[in-house]
Amino acid sequence: MLWSSWHNHTGDDPRFSYCADRDLSPDVYRRLLRHSTWQSFALTEHAFALALPDDCDPWPFQWYYQPQRLWTHRAFREDKTARYLERMGKVCDGQRILSGMEVEVACDGSLSMEAALWPYIHVVVGSMHFLPNEPTTRFAEHFRQLDMLLEHPIDILGHPFRELSRRGPVPDEILEETLLRAREVGVAVEINAHMPFERDPDVLACAVRLGVRVAFGLDAHHRSELGLHTYFAQVVADSAVNPDTIRHFEPISKTPKPRQIVR
Repeated sequence: MLWSSWHNHTGDDPRFSYCADRDLSPDVYRRLLRHSTWQSFALTEHAFALALPDDCDPWPFQWYYQPQRLWTHRAFREDKTARYLERMGKVCDGQRILSGMEVEVACDGSLSMEAALWPYIHVVVGSMHFLPNEPTTRFAEHFRQLDMLLEHPIDILGHPFRELSRRGPVPDEILEETLLRAREVGVAVEINAHMPFERDPDVLACAVRLGVRVAFGLDAHHRSELGLHTYFAQVVADSAVNPDTIRHFEPISKTPKPRQIVR
């Protein structure tokens, strides 16, 4: 089977994903496409890495309650965004290597990504990288942040249960309601190999039953993770679904490119 990974990072200069290894570059993904295992990759870099230098507390838990911080380094953002667009223009063909971004929302629902970037990007992964640490309200916080993310035109809901599962078990009704909300707005749900969720086979089975699109993502941060298509195959096998019934995510064309990026 040929796999596409719709969630991947690079770590080489100019560091569009701070947590990825420096030897993980677009060329690594291009070389992998010569093997029969892979059909395509999306390079979904971290939006906050275009906004904040890596020594200025760029991680979502550090700015979730202070969204204005994402816009304080204007010159840095403009330069890093221009370099990102230059790289995507050089390495992405829109077929086998696609431009992408991984985004989050702050407490007020604002997005970590520059809004004018939407037309330049083939794949946008919306992820929850932080949930307030109040166990008694964890489900309410999960759905609050989920709904804020889904108000934006993201393509994929990245690792939907990562933060929630760190705070306790994820019941069937929470899993199903999350997938239903994604389906309502046409967003795919991700099976993520970087930090596997123990209930991924249940997520896949539920997605097939509900008709939710599925995106498989390595979420690669290290070269050692580039062989984890084996995890996808194991999830499919453990879910007991017929592989032909999976509604695989496919990118869609976005609106025409604006003449320039301004804020």
